[in-house]
Amino acid sequence: MTTLLQQLLREHRAELLADWLKSLHAPWEHPTPQDGTHHEPNQRLHALFEDILTALERPPSDRFELDALDPLAKHLRQLVADQARRGAGSSETIGLMLSLKRLISKRLIEQSPSDSSGDLLWLEQVFEQLTLLAFAAFLDIREHLITQQSLSLLELSTPVLRLWHRILLLPLVGVIDTGRARQITESLLEAIARHEARVTILDLTGVPVLDTSVAQHLMKTIDAARLLGTRVVMTGISPEGAQTLTKLGIRFADVISRATLRAGIAEALLMVGQRITSIEDGRP
Repeated sequence: MTTLLQQLLREHRAELLADWLKSLHAPWEHPTPQDGTHHEPNQRLHALFEDILTALERPPSDRFELDALDPLAKHLRQLVADQARRGAGSSETIGLMLSLKRLISKRLIEQSPSDSSGDLLWLEQVFEQLTLLAFAAFLDIREHLITQQSLSLLELSTPVLRLWHRILLLPLVGVIDTGRARQITESLLEAIARHEARVTILDLTGVPVLDTSVAQHLMKTIDAARLLGTRVVMTGISPEGAQTLTKLGIRFADVISRATLRAGIAEALLMVGQRITSIEDGRP
């Protein structure tokens, strides 16, 4: 038995698509590809429209279920992914689906106000599931993007610089927690082994808080560096940080400490038998 909704979708499919695209905002009417490819205007929206109408044409049931491999689910996730990459919110995808829902509902009521209650309930059920799917997909994608950005920032926040032959510099900036301390240790040890460094300068000028937790992380990093044959010079400890470490009874045994990075670099050069002199000193 053909329902009123099924009959409407079959007889007025083209009109519904045209009215829906017309009701959308400019970004949806003229999408700009960012991957170097050339897509037909509204190609993705056309595919989404056809998939939604195909789902609506199913015989009404007590529960609408959508498989993850269904083309509708794939197109919806892809659309959400495109929006998330360009910084848009989930409201845009949900909004365009709800606009289609309102358009179909209006046509149903206009066609037969008294006989459309069952079709309207089915319409509500389908779009409710699609909205939940779009929102869940948006959260998953944004979480994935945030994780990638966090990893990139973590790598940038622990640069190990080759300051001189067999001398490394690790400037630390910001709060050092357990996850970042692990990243610092791994990056430093890899650099020490790669450059066969004899001296490593740990500059703490950018570390705002020196407490027991930070000190323990630094001690573990220093001990691991020593096992690879490098000596550590610590620089940049503020007067407040020095007082805090003293009150806590934390001492960095056998670790050379200098107040400034400039003094630490000079100390590191002496350790490898180098020094910085003025040009005038070397002239005859």
